[in-house]
Amino acid sequence: MEKNESSLDILKNIAKRENWEINVGEQKHSVRHGHSKRSVIIKNPEIPQVYFISAQTPNMDKYRIYSGTFSPVNISEKYKLLIKNRNALDKISFRKNRKRFKTGNSSFDSKINIVTNNNIETHKIFGSSKVQMDVLKFMKRNCGLHIGFNEINPDFNEELKGKNFLSLFITMEWMLEKEMIDAAFNLAKVLRDKFN
Repeated sequence: MEKNESSLDILKNIAKRENWEINVGEQKHSVRHGHSKRSVIIKNPEIPQVYFISAQTPNMDKYRIYSGTFSPVNISEKYKLLIKNRNALDKISFRKNRKRFKTGNSSFDSKINIVTNNNIETHKIFGSSKVQMDVLKFMKRNCGLHIGFNEINPDFNEELKGKNFLSLFITMEWMLEKEMIDAAFNLAKVLRDKFN
């Protein structure tokens, strides 16, 4: 990685090396404050229907900067799912502990926090020990990683409009390491196949 290389340059170089299709959008939102709206969409031809998307918006919400994979899945839009690494606050909050979904595997449940509104569907997807190991391995890469269903809306990607989708993402930064991007693509494919 070059010292003065921008995050856009890093992703462009990765896409070029891997022969992945990349679309970059950038527009100034406020010249005075230096805010811009940036987006990157990368398609890996070996893993169709999984899009690597990074975005920065001028919005002041928790998802103003995010990066990860998004893949359409066949499940009701009423389904709710958000997975994150358990932190110290999660472990001492009795209310959160009562509400969270548990797989029954203590080595998984002690490290991962799952919030869902459909325990049966969630168990079908995350009940397998192989899937649990894949999720643990991925989530261990960064404490800020999440897995969610319809959690973020990358509305600038035409191929996801009007669809329900699963995302593996990080907020407040972009994924810029090739190994993490590959891991996100691969786990997205595994989970998408479980949903479909």
